[in-house]
Amino acid sequence: MNIRNTIGVIGSGPIGRGIATLLSRSDYSVTLGTRNPSAAKLRDLPAEVAVGSFADAADQETIVLSVVHGVARDLVAGVRARLAGKVVIDTMNAWIRADYVAAGLSEQLTEGSWLAAQLPESSVARAYSHIDWDLLVPRATQQPGVWAAAYAADDPGTRAVTERVIHDSGYVPVLVGKLAESAPLDVGGLLWARMFKPEHMIALLGADEASRNGRHF
Repeated sequence: MNIRNTIGVIGSGPIGRGIATLLSRSDYSVTLGTRNPSAAKLRDLPAEVAVGSFADAADQETIVLSVVHGVARDLVAGVRARLAGKVVIDTMNAWIRADYVAAGLSEQLTEGSWLAAQLPESSVARAYSHIDWDLLVPRATQQPGVWAAAYAADDPGTRAVTERVIHDSGYVPVLVGKLAESAPLDVGGLLWARMFKPEHMIALLGADEASRNGRHF
């Protein structure tokens, strides 16, 4: 097997396990970091996925962060030095109202911008957060290259890494914009908890931008 990259997935919830599963099928060396490596829910992971600590996952080249939002601030603080200089792809959703309020999130402070402030020495991207976890793996494996995964990032290098990860997981990457413009990916946003074909997602985002700018079709 020709290993392209090492991926660390921090978090063992359904999105973290799903992304680890998809990338392990696509010539990545995947390490999933969890608080409880012996948890029963991890037994269904592909044999190719290594299970270790949060630090083990954070030591990989590219990182996917997929933990419960309420623990994110403290967890990120604990591995911040290990994440310096790396692309960190944020999949988290503050769907519990108390977590959303505690983080100060709003359309003006997006989840991606919030995480970037926690990781000033990392390159943060936002992706996968609008995809229903029950559909994440089935759609990518049964219909690879058919469904869109929206993402946001501030610089071309981070965009390129994120696009490659999304593509290699079986989805078509669609750029929403910069992190400050990534509200459609957040809880209650335009794309949240929905799945789209690429052309439909692009059309919806275009219509939304036109509406906000006062233009009409």
